[in-house]
Amino acid sequence: MIGRLGAKAAELELLLGDPGDPYGPYGFAAAVRRDERDEFPDELAGVLREAGFHLDHLPAEWGGGFESFDRSLLLVRAAARRDLNVMPATMFSITAATCVRLHGSPEQQHRVAELLRRGGSVGFALSEQEHGSDLLANTARLEPEGEGWRLSGEKWMVGLGQRCEALYLVARTGERGPGAFTAVLLDLTRAAGRLDRGGPVPASGMRGIDFAHPRFDRLPVGRDQLVGRPGEALEVAVKAQQVVRLMSTAGSLGCADTALRLTLDFAAERRVGRTTLLETPYQRRELAIASAALLAADAVALAAARGIHVAPEQFSVWGCAAKHVVAEAVEDAIARCGATLATRSVLRTEGPGGGVFQKLQRDAALVRVVDTSALANLRSFSGQLPALAAAAARGAGDGTATRTVFALDEPLPPYDPARLDLNARGRDLPTGTLAAVARPAARALAEAGAPAVAELADRLLAAVLALPGESAAAGTGTGPVDLAERFAWLHAAACCLHLWWAGRHLPLYGQKPGSAGWLGACLGYLLARADQRPARADAAHLLPALDVLLDLRTEHRLFSAAPVPLARPVV
Repeated sequence: MIGRLGAKAAELELLLGDPGDPYGPYGFAAAVRRDERDEFPDELAGVLREAGFHLDHLPAEWGGGFESFDRSLLLVRAAARRDLNVMPATMFSITAATCVRLHGSPEQQHRVAELLRRGGSVGFALSEQEHGSDLLANTARLEPEGEGWRLSGEKWMVGLGQRCEALYLVARTGERGPGAFTAVLLDLTRAAGRLDRGGPVPASGMRGIDFAHPRFDRLPVGRDQLVGRPGEALEVAVKAQQVVRLMSTAGSLGCADTALRLTLDFAAERRVGRTTLLETPYQRRELAIASAALLAADAVALAAARGIHVAPEQFSVWGCAAKHVVAEAVEDAIARCGATLATRSVLRTEGPGGGVFQKLQRDAALVRVVDTSALANLRSFSGQLPALAAAAARGAGDGTATRTVFALDEPLPPYDPARLDLNARGRDLPTGTLAAVARPAARALAEAGAPAVAELADRLLAAVLALPGESAAAGTGTGPVDLAERFAWLHAAACCLHLWWAGRHLPLYGQKPGSAGWLGACLGYLLARADQRPARADAAHLLPALDVLLDLRTEHRLFSAAPVPLARPVV
């Protein structure tokens, strides 16, 4: 079943070939050449479109090929590990498409689906430079005029904003509160000469992907361009961003997979005296920490990709927690890889991967903030912490739903975006069902000869049960955002324990069924992050993570619980 989960990704790997081939058009060398020239990945995006890659996020009723988010996550990772720019080049319309799917008319949905099927793009215009994540302060406005409106104002960092043919835009139509915003769907091919897209917006990462700050000066907007009802746009846009946060984890993981793969190749070959760099105690520990960070991030992202099918109403919390953990863990992993590569990590066109490391560093940094800042992400659910903590402590949750999410061979229910919500109402499946799993899992781990991992499972449960007291004491040296971050790391650790417990019969990470080495590494890393302790303090727990990645590297498989076979190197 795990093999079927990554079937599309495996097919894509065969199509694109060895990314290490210096002459291949779809590999690292080609990505670095494009990056140096700020070029859009036209050839790579073209071959992906021919393979239907751009249809993978579209539902069947739109003529798309979407099956489930866990499959899509692996597919996007397989592409993004070569060049992260394939994501914006082919899938940047996912936010606007989700919004139109949630509240667009049948005609608007048909129009957007047709545009996307033929490879066009729809921009998403929500943020404004002066206000950032303070969306309620946005000033771009729709003023009534006759049977329609006039649009005035400026939007910020619209992806593919220089080339998109349509634009989903949120503008102010009222004075106060979230109900003061309305959405319109603009056909930019009809606005030529009346729209100022602004000049190119250079970014440090995703070079060649065009961003724009479009400006509007009393642009006429017809009634037929209104999306949904007046006043509901902000709610819809925030719901759609829950999906974007989930899919952004695929980009982060793609960068981390390549970073670790290149670094392990270098460390295994580089000699220091009579041994390799990989075998020196210090470097082995640092790479074990980086490996544990990647394994934990993978488990969290896979859980979220499956969880959105089962409990989408919880994603105002779940999606934010997954985004934070994956982005922070990937940043940590890449930084440790950079320290291992040293000078080679900053070379532009030389060094491991032909200079690709410095590119993926910059790309991963952009993915980390492309949809929102780390602070805004945590603040968005910090107000829900008292209810979440109480639910986790009393063990509120559905055991059947938990198994559906975490047993990777279980079929998933269809994804229903209409169930997305702005408030989880105290529900978080991974922490809410932890009490029912942690104790039997700890016993099973101890009986299987992994008492140290069993102890980590006990520590996790104790930490989750202590959340209500910590939440009540917020403000006495620890603020709500600090507690939100702690909750995110504990949520992630709970995901890892659930994944092991529900998947003891599966060869997760290419290991024997029931193997607990990867679990101990993930729990050790995540609990250290939750406690704000240096991960190296738990190095003994983390060392097995490096062995897991070395095995997957030898077998040419994705660094994932669902280890997709990768294209073999050209000899």
